[in-house]
Order: sequence, then C-alpha cells, then structure tokens
Amino acid sequence: MSGAKETPRQKMIGMMYLVLTALLALNVSVEVLDAFTTVNDGLENAYTSVDQKIEDYYETFEQHYNKQPEKAAKYWNKAQEIRTKTDEFINFVERDVKLALLLQNNGTTEEEIFNPENEEEAVILEIEKADPKKNRRVFHKINFDNLSGKDKHDAVTAFMIEQGNAEVLRKKIEEYRNYLISSLEEAGIADFGSHIGLVTDGKWYTSKGELLTWEMKNFNHVIIPAAISILNEIVGEVQTIEYDAISELYKSIGASDFKFNTLEAKVFPKTTYVLKGQDYEADVFIVASDDTREFDAKYAQGVKEFSKASANAIKKVSSQKGIVKIKVPTNAEGEQTLAGVIEMKNPVTGEIEPYPFQTSYTVAPPSANVTPTKMNVMYKGLENPISISAPGFTADQINVEVTNGELIKNNGEYFVKPGEEGNETIVVVSTMVDGKKVVLDNCMFRLKRTPDPVPVLNGKTKGEFTKEEILAAGGFVLTMPDFDFEGYHSQVLSYDVSTIVAGYLKPIKGIQGRKFNKEVEELIKTARRGQRITIENIRVKSPDGEERVLNTPIAIELKN
Repeated sequence: MSGAKETPRQKMIGMMYLVLTALLALNVSVEVLDAFTTVNDGLENAYTSVDQKIEDYYETFEQHYNKQPEKAAKYWNKAQEIRTKTDEFINFVERDVKLALLLQNNGTTEEEIFNPENEEEAVILEIEKADPKKNRRVFHKINFDNLSGKDKHDAVTAFMIEQGNAEVLRKKIEEYRNYLISSLEEAGIADFGSHIGLVTDGKWYTSKGELLTWEMKNFNHVIIPAAISILNEIVGEVQTIEYDAISELYKSIGASDFKFNTLEAKVFPKTTYVLKGQDYEADVFIVASDDTREFDAKYAQGVKEFSKASANAIKKVSSQKGIVKIKVPTNAEGEQTLAGVIEMKNPVTGEIEPYPFQTSYTVAPPSANVTPTKMNVMYKGLENPISISAPGFTADQINVEVTNGELIKNNGEYFVKPGEEGNETIVVVSTMVDGKKVVLDNCMFRLKRTPDPVPVLNGKTKGEFTKEEILAAGGFVLTMPDFDFEGYHSQVLSYDVSTIVAGYLKPIKGIQGRKFNKEVEELIKTARRGQRITIENIRVKSPDGEERVLNTPIAIELKN
C-alpha cells in the first residue's frame, strides 16, 4: 500500500497480509483463511487506539490555541480543515465502500444488517460506533464469522472492480493525499509528501510479469475478509498521516524562544529493577535548563491526562534552580500513572504557557505473579483468562508457557485453553537474561468440566403453569446459575415430552431444538387441569463442545 517509510505496525500488518495472500494463491482451506480475522482484529483495535490519540492531540492543540490565538490561529484553523477533510474521507470508506460491500455481499439491507433478529448472527458489532448521528467518524467493526461466502472472491471483484468502486476509492485517496501535502505547504511545511504513505502510483506485477493497477492488486479475486482488512489498513494509514500532519502544524507554532544557561549530565536508567546476572544499562545525556527562571509544575496521580484530574488531586511544586522535583509515595501495586503541566512565562508574550507531561511506572513485589482472573480453577475446553505480571519487565520481555494446554494472547490479555489429558495444567513465566532462560514463577491450576446447565420454563424447573403461560413461552431455556464465565452458553440439541393420557403414557420423543413443535403445542392445548407434563432427556451441547443429557427435567402441572 505505502511507498514511503512505514511504521513498525504498518510493516507487521503488511507482512501478515502478504503471507495470507500467498495462502490464498495456494487455494488453502477456509480455516486457514480465517486467520484474516486476527489481522483485522489488530487493525480494528489499532483504529480505536490511534483515534483516541488523535482526539487527545486535537484537544491539546485547542488548549494552546485558546491561550495564544494570535500565535496559533493559522495552524489551528488549518488543523480543523484537515480534521473535517479526514472525517469525510474515513466516512466515505466506511459507509460508501465497506458497508456497501457488506450489504451487496450478504444480500441484505442497511436496516436488516443494523437490526439483526438474532444478535449471535450479527455482522456488525458495536453498532453505536457506526451511527453518524453520534460520531464524527463512523466505524464498522465486522464479525467475520457471520459473513456470507467469506471464502469466495466474486462479491469483492464485482463490487470493487466490475462496478468501478476501487477506481473511485483510488481517486479519493489521491485527492486526500494531495490535499494534505498542499495544505501543509500553505502552512510553510515542505516535503511532507516525501515521508507519508497512501501511495497508489507504484508498480506491481503478476507472477507472469504482467503490470497490475492499484485496483487489481488490492481487490481483484480477493475474498471479503481480505478486502475488509485492506480497507481498514487504508483507514489506519489515513489516521497516521492525519496525526503526522497535525503534529507538524502544532510544532510550527513558533520556535522556542527560551534561553538556557545551565548544562548538566543526567543519567536515565533503562530500568531500576535488575535481576542477578542481568546488566545495568542507562542513557547519559546533557540536559539544558535555566537556573535563573522560576516556574511551577502541577501534577496528579492516577491520570494519563492532566486535564481529566480532579481539583482535589492536583499538587503544585515550584522549581528550584530551573528544576522541579516530584516525589510520590508508592503505596499501591500495579501500573501507576502521573500527568501534569509545567507553567512557564513566555519571554516574548509575557503569558503563561502550559507544557504538559505524563509518565507511568510499575509498583510490584519482587516476584512474578500468575493469578486467575475468574476463579482458582480452569474449565476444560474454554479460554480461561489469567493475569500475568513480572516486575521490572515489559510484556514483550516475558515468555509464558503452558503444559497440557494452549496459551492465547489477545490485546495484552492472556487466556489458557486446557488440554484434554489430566486434571491439571501449569503456567510457567520466564525471561531471558544475557541469552539464558530464567524462570520467574510457575503456577498450577486444577481442571474441571463446565457445569451442567439448568433448564427452566418461565424461570422455573417445576410447578403449576397455565396453558397460556406455556404456549406464550414457546419453549424452555437453559441457564447457568453457577457459571462465572460470560459469553458462553449451552445449546439444546433435542428433548422428550411425556404425559399420562387415560392411564397410558404418551411420549413425544426426539424434539429438535429448545422450542415446542406443533405436536407438543397440541398436547398442551388438549391437556386437562391437573395433568402433569414432563420435559426430560434434554440433550445439550455444553460450552466446551461436549454433548450431555441433563439429569434435571422440567415438571409441569396444569392449572387449567
């Protein structure tokens, strides 16, 4: 996609996309194609994170503008124009391309796709983010599991290539990119186009050496999960370019006029937590300051943005010889945040200018901790969440292994899916010190099968019911009263119904699903007051995939 220098995130996404595209060329199975879900999840999560950073930057920019409008107006107004233009472009990609492609692929209307009859069949998740009345920029988070024909490329080729939407998209990209470059040139920032992406005029070739257009390269014979990922990648590049643009504008609000009269060598260690056998490393560089200038710093603990700190949490410290020294207690364990602002008088305007800062640090006992986030056992067949921390080490420095199970890491969270053998699994946390593996801690978990669900009719497993109550319910449901996990449910496969009619047992066997069929409804309608009906032999598929027959029947006694 990009012909310019790419960020590490863009390089990672590009590599994953190339691998999955190669798998497509090998005509691999649908299960392998589902790996696009992993790529797309990363893109969607990155979208939310970067979008928040952009909004925070605009807020900081606006604060500066409010304090010095005469100095910042030129750049702030240009930033607002860029913001509006970016809103329009992202909304075009999300609604006119991505959403339109989904509607055509699934053969549905916009009303139907935003209001599914069954939430489990929803194609778009977090629908509130797609509401243009609530968001400057809409975003459609896609559930790939519910896409129609996700291993087919006909819909994407037809919509993007044959109907010309890829060409329209390319022209929109070129228009947006050229607009940003010219806008920053108007603000006095040259060569902005030399280090940004969204390049569509590159050269791409087929395996036979035939030249490909940008449209054919990205959307010809591409399955819809890949197309959605490509569109999300485009939006991600737009966010990156927007962030770079407003960053350049913000930095252009005049060069610093402050003078410094003191130079001092400072040591900044990479970490103050060192294991035995590990090297201590630090950066040493020169810090400039002015020991004749006095200024104040305000800060608050527990916030990442000073503007969000409550008034009673803010503390004030005055400088001493050009330096503000902050000392905070470490009473609580875990990641701690601190944000503040230095207020210094501008020597030119005489006004107080804010200089925000923020930092974070970790407070923890000298050991690694592995603790279950739900309970002190794990359920077989499920992804059990656990919390893992190792003081002095970042997440990418920690290695986690599982015996008798599979470790799953998603957005910084860890999940363990135990194996089928044995009744325990062990989580081992380690790190590398000078090329050697050092085990920090290990923890054993007992394994249990998921509990049986409890079938209920109108919230009861037995009792008196009217015919109207039973027929209105239309069937029974399964509950998990003793199950702590959210999002897991058991599925009814079949059940039997029996009753006594004229002294004889009348059974109805093998009813599929949880709802009453016509035969059961007729039985209820013709039953007499006081007659007992039993729903039994309920066969279910539990959250771990095991099929079971429940020992709990539903005993019904008719009131009328």
